Amino acid sequence: MTNDLLPAEKHDPAAAFRHHEYRLFYGTRQCNMFGTNIMMPTLGWQIYTLTHDPMSLGLIGLAVFVPVMLATLPSGQTADRFERRNVYRVFQLVLTTTALIFCGLTVTGVTNPLFFYLAAGLFGASKTFSAPSAAAWMPHLIPRKDLPNAVAWNASGFQLTSVIGPAVAGLTLHLWGEGATYALAAGLYFTGGVGATLIRTRSKGGDRRPVGLAHLLGGLNYIRHNRLILGAVTLDLFAVLLGGAIALLPIYASDILHVGSAGFGLLRSAPAVGAVLTALFLAIRPFRRHVGLWMFAAISVYGLVTIVFGLSKIYYLSLACLVALGAADMVGNFIRQSLMQLSMHDDMRGRVSSVNMMFNSASNELGDMESGFVASLVGVVPAVVIGGIGTLVVAGLWAWKFPGLRQIDNLLSLKADAGAEAARIEAVAEDEALKKSA
Repeated sequence: MTNDLLPAEKHDPAAAFRHHEYRLFYGTRQCNMFGTNIMMPTLGWQIYTLTHDPMSLGLIGLAVFVPVMLATLPSGQTADRFERRNVYRVFQLVLTTTALIFCGLTVTGVTNPLFFYLAAGLFGASKTFSAPSAAAWMPHLIPRKDLPNAVAWNASGFQLTSVIGPAVAGLTLHLWGEGATYALAAGLYFTGGVGATLIRTRSKGGDRRPVGLAHLLGGLNYIRHNRLILGAVTLDLFAVLLGGAIALLPIYASDILHVGSAGFGLLRSAPAVGAVLTALFLAIRPFRRHVGLWMFAAISVYGLVTIVFGLSKIYYLSLACLVALGAADMVGNFIRQSLMQLSMHDDMRGRVSSVNMMFNSASNELGDMESGFVASLVGVVPAVVIGGIGTLVVAGLWAWKFPGLRQIDNLLSLKADAGAEAARIEAVAEDEALKKSA
């Protein structure tokens, strides 16, 4: 498949950045992600310092995840009915307020974790409304042909902030403490809101139908009827759910590889390094042909390197496996996001993006829980190896059950009759709802 990548000389690696409003959008998203990757590690550090209870760290995840689940459908509906730039700006202000609440709790000496959990819940709800509006707004800022390039740069930016953000948080914590770190996050969120205000292009959800259950469930119905998106989203869901080696890294670092906290830090950063490098490569040389096969190849590599990592007792081999893990995950993520952006009707972008975000959150949170549960039953190494084998099984089953996904050739050919398909699916859903209510 050596000819499946666009040659560098025939592709503009900075195509998305040729458009002024995308540059502003990219900047505001970077501010948003930096704020989150500074604020949340600080919260984890502070809560553990206050409680010295590992369970308290899990409660942070729960406090964020529950609002995500509850707000998923309303957030997508909001992005598809209202002006998306305004929705995004409003929730940037809410995120700014959340960071300032953390700062205020810290400065005033509050030590009861309950107040921090409540603020974490506000953060979870805010990011759930912010992300779908951003995903639905972005395609209006650049030509369709440059969307895959924008997806690659967005993904690399996210991974870059995942590496740098916690390091900046650690340095700021060391120099000035938790309050200053939260204030820095608030400043980043506010700057992102200002950047969004400078973007002139607006994107108003065009669906003016009466709000009802059929409209609320429109994202789920769309995914259920669209075999390509259904296959891509569920493939990622189950692959990440089963291949959850990342959650067990503290045990590998301390008890299997014997590298201590310093080694653990490198292990934890390795997947993000692989993802960043791969995203940058895809921005320069994106896939041209056999995209579906590349997706399944990436998932298969994800499963194989998970098995090798699980069996490895050599630190540098384990490190290399985690870099490859992040690279394979980025290939699958790039193709899935490009597929969704290019094959989706605009009136559905918010609702479908919100459901996709819920699946991503579920796969990460439930994947961590699944890994811990299986490890407690059969041991750490068998749990990781079983997870890798499970990922390979899922790749094989999905290649069989979703042949259309496997046969995707060129992403830019996926415009088809997405608008007609979206209208048909929503009409069917509304008719079903009316029949049930009659």
